[in-house]
Amino acid sequence: MRKADYGKIAKTFDAARTLLERNLDIWLDIISKEVPPERKVRFLDLGCGTGRFSIPVATRLGYSVIGADSSREMLSKAKEKGCRVEWIVADAASLPHPDGSFEAVFMSHLLHHVDRPLTVVKECCRVLKPGGTALNRYGAIENIRDDPEHRFFPESIVIDEARTPAVEQVEEWFGVAGFKQVSSETIVQQTYNSAEERLENVRLKSTSVLTLISQTAFGKGLERLRKYVSDNADDTWLVQDKITITTGKKQPAAKLKIA
Repeated sequence: MRKADYGKIAKTFDAARTLLERNLDIWLDIISKEVPPERKVRFLDLGCGTGRFSIPVATRLGYSVIGADSSREMLSKAKEKGCRVEWIVADAASLPHPDGSFEAVFMSHLLHHVDRPLTVVKECCRVLKPGGTALNRYGAIENIRDDPEHRFFPESIVIDEARTPAVEQVEEWFGVAGFKQVSSETIVQQTYNSAEERLENVRLKSTSVLTLISQTAFGKGLERLRKYVSDNADDTWLVQDKITITTGKKQPAAKLKIA
């Protein structure tokens, strides 16, 4: 699998990955409904990047958060922000935590970056306490095939067709890993305030797949997108994205089977 170099991406990640306050509110609301803060919640943000979810989950929801990522550069950017999150370097397929360490595990746009996604989902189940919740936020292949980053950069869809799962596939992984009550919801999110804002973020290669295509292909795609934005600045397609969240519950202790 071709992988994006997050050591390099870290330099522009926060500038290129817009997360508007209204959208953060949407995801925090979903997390809080799935993981009610009735008691002290230990929350693992797996593939946390620069902490764009870890930090508000800690500061606004009050959870005890560990942010884990394989990129030291991304974690370095997270640490610069100063927050009561514990940051650790970790391999998502082999977590350093004991069984039953967390009430919740959250992933955002992670599984298409790993070689063994099912193993990662199984690790999430292992480190969850019985009754705990796994939440996976992602762009399913059926929802990104025709977004601007793929329509105008056809080389990127070739890469993502090979690595990006469909909702059905993610739900299957959750089921095989042992999760129950698996369900998915797709949110239509207004990611950008304007088409020009999206264009600027694409210039910064806001989607990791754009770092994997040739500079020539990127330049041609950027010009196609620039022209479309110029001619269709009011097209809502240019400011929206479809993002899915799949959730699952680890069986309560009373229902766990002893082999």
